[in-house]
Amino acid sequence: MVSPGKAAIRSILLEERGKTYSIYCQHCPEPLCLEVCPVKAISRENDLVRLDSKACVDCGLCMAACPEGAPLQDPETNQVQKCDLCEGEPACVAACPSQALRYMPASSQRWIRFPRWIVQAAAFFLLVIVLVGTVCSLSVGEFGLTCPVGFLQEIVGSQTIILTTIVSGVALLALAVLLGRAFCGWLCPFGLVLDLVGRFMPRFGNPKILSSRQTKYSVLAASVVGSAVVGHQVFCPVCPIGTLCRSYGVKNFFLGSELAVIPVALAMEIGEKRNWCRLLCPVGAIFGLMSKMNLIKVVIGAHQCKKFSCMECAEVCPVGIVDKDLLREGISPSIPMSECIMCLRCVEHCPYGAAKVRFRGQEVRPQRVEDFSAAPAAAASREPSS
Repeated sequence: MVSPGKAAIRSILLEERGKTYSIYCQHCPEPLCLEVCPVKAISRENDLVRLDSKACVDCGLCMAACPEGAPLQDPETNQVQKCDLCEGEPACVAACPSQALRYMPASSQRWIRFPRWIVQAAAFFLLVIVLVGTVCSLSVGEFGLTCPVGFLQEIVGSQTIILTTIVSGVALLALAVLLGRAFCGWLCPFGLVLDLVGRFMPRFGNPKILSSRQTKYSVLAASVVGSAVVGHQVFCPVCPIGTLCRSYGVKNFFLGSELAVIPVALAMEIGEKRNWCRLLCPVGAIFGLMSKMNLIKVVIGAHQCKKFSCMECAEVCPVGIVDKDLLREGISPSIPMSECIMCLRCVEHCPYGAAKVRFRGQEVRPQRVEDFSAAPAAAASREPSS
């Protein structure tokens, strides 16, 4: 005899779609049911959220707190119960005649970190230690590379346009059109320093005065206008990126009073990760403007997204652009590519393949609130029957 009402999972038939969906415990990394349980009957061990039926007083607070609606109440005994994946051997998977249910370990793209580290380290070594020049104006043989912010300041300050300078100045802008702010996430030498220092920094949040991401565009505008007024580059002397690159090798790395700007910028990490990049960097601002035309984008929360419970992408994003509130509501957050530094940490850490890189215009299936029952469980995936 089958009694669906006594089951730890709930199935919903959507006749208009011809599909059946199942709702079950997502075994959240930070389970809300655990936080509200007044008798500590809920615990999380070995990635499983367990309910101790002997300690449970059937108050129903876990049912009210769970955004998935996973804890269920037996209609006859009123006892609260929830799926515990049968301690690693789900009976529903074995019993499913159409094999619509599968049980498998979650996977992620952790390999992405290794090429990112290699590229970041190589860029730092070349720009700061080896090559003669700076990222403001770097020459390698016949090839020239000019910081676009320094390029703009030089034009308005000197009121002179040199063709070769234009060519070297648009090189990084072309990169931004292709790959967005990839320079910030993969090539910027100061970005590598921020990533390393940020691992050990305590965080206390930003004061209200440091809350607007639009400030960096004001810094960009002020740098250009100021250069036009005084006749030379006004931001470059205090640019942390250029300051690092102007060290001209190891011997001179700790020389020069201008290096004082680096600890000041690093101290901003106490507020939030990559605060300099988020709020003040005019180089990131100009790349952000160009990235509005970029050819690729990052999307989160498509078909495989484990909504409501998995906040991994939001936790690892160094610039804080993944909206946790939308994820909790089961809505795919729109990633502002003008703020995304294309580090791909969200893709790297997502265990469900929901964070992806897509070409502009490529169709992506969104995740909406009305699709609330289509999320896979913590260590399982489910294909709806049709």
